[in-house]
Amino acid sequence: MADKIKAFFKQKKAEAKFKVAGGGHKLGAASSAPRPQQGTSKQVERQHPSQSAQQAGAAALNRFQSKDSEAEMMRKRQQARIKEQARRELEQEQEVDKEIAKIKEVYGEKSEVEVEAPAASGGVLFRCPLVGEEVYPRDEMRRRIKEFLYSQLECGERGLTAVLIIHTCNSPRDRVAVCVDTLAKYIDNIVSHPTELKYRKIRKSNKAFQERVASLEGTEQFLEGCGFTSQQLEGPEGGLEEFWVFPEGNTDTEVLGMMIDTLRGAEPVRAELERATKVIPPGQRLENRALPHDFFSVSPEELKKEQELKKELVEREGMLRTKAMREKEEQKARRKYKYCLIRVRFPDGWVLQGTFSVQEPLSSVSEFVSEHLDTPLPHQLADSVTGTRYQEDGLNSALVDLGLVPAALLNFCWDTEMEADLAAAGGTVGYLREDLTKL
Repeated sequence: MADKIKAFFKQKKAEAKFKVAGGGHKLGAASSAPRPQQGTSKQVERQHPSQSAQQAGAAALNRFQSKDSEAEMMRKRQQARIKEQARRELEQEQEVDKEIAKIKEVYGEKSEVEVEAPAASGGVLFRCPLVGEEVYPRDEMRRRIKEFLYSQLECGERGLTAVLIIHTCNSPRDRVAVCVDTLAKYIDNIVSHPTELKYRKIRKSNKAFQERVASLEGTEQFLEGCGFTSQQLEGPEGGLEEFWVFPEGNTDTEVLGMMIDTLRGAEPVRAELERATKVIPPGQRLENRALPHDFFSVSPEELKKEQELKKELVEREGMLRTKAMREKEEQKARRKYKYCLIRVRFPDGWVLQGTFSVQEPLSSVSEFVSEHLDTPLPHQLADSVTGTRYQEDGLNSALVDLGLVPAALLNFCWDTEMEADLAAAGGTVGYLREDLTKL
């Protein structure tokens, strides 16, 4: 491969030299340039163009300049039209914003209505196979994951456990990334310069070390797992200071390289959203209760305060608003939800219910349905109001973008080809698994 790359660049250099040399001609071919006649030493003097030739040239030049001026004028006109269109669109948008601001000033913010929808029992729950099969609310699950990781520090893999603590127990992610880069630089210096003593010491009071590394959980345990020890050494000011020291006798740089690779490639331990699956039999009334507080990205206290400040809601909703205003307010209303409840109704009347993140694609709902089918054959989901089936592109869209937030009812139907085959065979296929529909 290296020879091919060298040959490629050699060819490019040769082509560049030929271009500089100019065009060539074949041997024996007549030269295109006229040769001077033998016996004549004087060169033919260049004749001055006649007056008519000068006038013709001036006219041609004027035509070219006229065409350039016309093209320039057309370009400027086009730019002016684009600017005018952009100005009008900006003014329209500003007018819409002014209307919204005026309405807010007179009637207050739009009511953040807590949409009536079924609530998962006990709110939103999570599970993490690493800590067990139990399910807990998010904050409790985070606490249990942290406790589990710290409990594993003395189980023989201190460095690797510390890597998971660094990625899981610290936030935001960009702060973790800075910490990882800084630790990697410390270790890379030791691996690249194993005989340089200065790279084997990290002064704990160093400002960069304190801000980027020491302030994050798990970093102390990580350095210990790499082989560093805490020692008092002479500092820059002459007094004793605390240092992290990688012993001079330790030459096992392979372990250091493995630790850095692990640190760079690790991911935080994440809890999985518990679907809180529920199967509702035919004829049973679908219970609609207020959504639990953890469905919202704001606290219950904030919601209560907003509800107390809302006045004259009926008058405000009755005002004539533009389409742009309505779309903006709908998007704002959707952003307050973190989770949503999806119900899938089957042709035999049974309903399957589960909890999802609003950012999950519709394909997650389809996979959830497949897990509970008696025979997991190709199927589709349809809007329960319009009957429109979600196609392939819809399956990749987030639930919030499809307007299925905070709760939605979808209809289950077999794939079109599957339906045709069943109709031709005159047979039927069951829907939910038998163990789910036993009353």
